[in-house]
Parts: sequence; structure tokens; C-alpha cells
Amino acid sequence: MAAAALMTVCRAQVSSIVSLSSGIQLEIKADFGQPTGEQKLTVEMARASGDSFYRIFYDQNKLVVFAYELAVERAAADPNALHLTAKPTETEFASRYPNADAGKPVPSLSSDHEFGPLISGKSADLGLFEIPGMGTKVSETIKVTTNQGRNTAGPLRLSDLHCSVDRSAVAGPPPPTAVSGRFVMFYLPGKGGYFFASEPVAGKPFVNAGTIDRNHMRFNVENEDYDCTTNAAVLTHADSGELWVYHDPSYKPSGNWTLAPERLTRSSADEVFTAASDSLSWWLR
Repeated sequence: MAAAALMTVCRAQVSSIVSLSSGIQLEIKADFGQPTGEQKLTVEMARASGDSFYRIFYDQNKLVVFAYELAVERAAADPNALHLTAKPTETEFASRYPNADAGKPVPSLSSDHEFGPLISGKSADLGLFEIPGMGTKVSETIKVTTNQGRNTAGPLRLSDLHCSVDRSAVAGPPPPTAVSGRFVMFYLPGKGGYFFASEPVAGKPFVNAGTIDRNHMRFNVENEDYDCTTNAAVLTHADSGELWVYHDPSYKPSGNWTLAPERLTRSSADEVFTAASDSLSWWLR
């Protein structure tokens, strides 16, 4: 009983983290206030476009009680800073989630909120909504880290990635910055996105396609053999393991926040790209 009472007065928080080989890490921490426990909220981060994603808040009945869109771009005056815009959800969200709130319009922001430019280590706070009588007062803190180097906060890591397909090396320089998270991915020009997990993924079309051995990944997708190496162990908590893979040939990174600063002015930005996240929804619709 004492433990249960303590839980009702503690502030409830949950974080979502995305790290990109462009050198950007974005952490969004939701603070639910001091909920009484009568209503339980969860939050999902789902891709909206190349430079934006949705923050979606669900209740215990899986109904959406609030949602907004967060757009991210590198600031024009300083490529190491980010400009953020929190926006109301519009018709695109309604068409993708037609029964999100049992047919009712989903509550959202009333207007745009702009933040930044935010440099590395800085954060912005955004008030969202309250649920009267439940102790729930939801806000979010958005923190930016740039040029984070060797981030190791996750079970999977990609650092200085080199790949070959059917023994032919993939052309172009490796991604400039390491990424790590529960899920990692890479994009190969002309071939799309490859998404990786170290275990089965419920509800997603992942296949057990290969193995991880220290800094070496080998897998076969659609009758092509992939051989990839990194300069650090791929698994951060073991030497070897299974590799679960999903391939989306139509995926392509977009939005200037996916590009490293030195690549912003190149005429062609179609290069190998890596990213990591604690949720597949950030990439996969």
C-alpha cells in the first residue's frame, strides 16, 4: 500500500530519443504531472513527414486524448542549431488516424509554437493539456544535442558503417557520426531503408535474416547478401546475436536535419544515412 501511495504523488515522465548520423540527438521528455492513477497515459512518436513527426497521447482505452506535430530543421544562420515548430494536427493526421478518438476530433494545439534556434545542450518547454480531477498536467521538454560523437545509450550501435551487397562495396563515405538505440537503421541510395532489431518485433514484418558477431553484421534480404562492418561492437551488451531485419525499398531520409552540416551545401545529399530510435513508429508508418 505504501508503494502504491508513493506512485500517486511522484511525477510521471517518459522519454523518447532519436539519434541521427547527421550529428543530432533529439530527446523529448513528457511530464504527466501528478496523476492520481485513475487514468493512464502513454505517448507515441510517429513519423509525419521527412522533417516532422507526431506526438500522440493515448489513454488506457487506446483512444487519443491529444496530439500535435513537431517540425525540425537546421537553423539557416547556424547549421549546428535546430529550429523547432510545434503545430496543430490537421487533415493529414485525421486521415491517417480516422478513429483515433472514437470518431471525435482529436484535441491539439490551438496555434503554432516556435522554439530556437536551439544549440547543443539547450532545451525548450511546451505546455500541452490538463485532465481536470485526475492530477494530470502534461508538458514536454525538448532537448537538443549536436555532434554527440559515440552515443552508446542502446542495445544496438552503428559507427563508421561500411557495407557491401553481393560482394560489391556500397559507394560513398560512411555516415559521419555513431548512432545507437533499441532499433537502428541505415539507408542505402537506390535501395531504401533497412531497419534492425536484436529480437523479434511484435506486429512488424521483421525476419530473422542474419547474425551479429562483434563489429560484423551479415544478412540476406530478397536474395541479396549484405556484409557490413563497423569500428565498434554492434551489440552493446553481448558479443554476438541474431539480426532481425525489415527492408523498405521506398524509404528515403528527407528534411535538412538529417544532413550533417558539411553536407548541407552539396548538390546531391543522397548518401548513406544511419539513425537510431527507441520506437519504430518514428520511421515506419
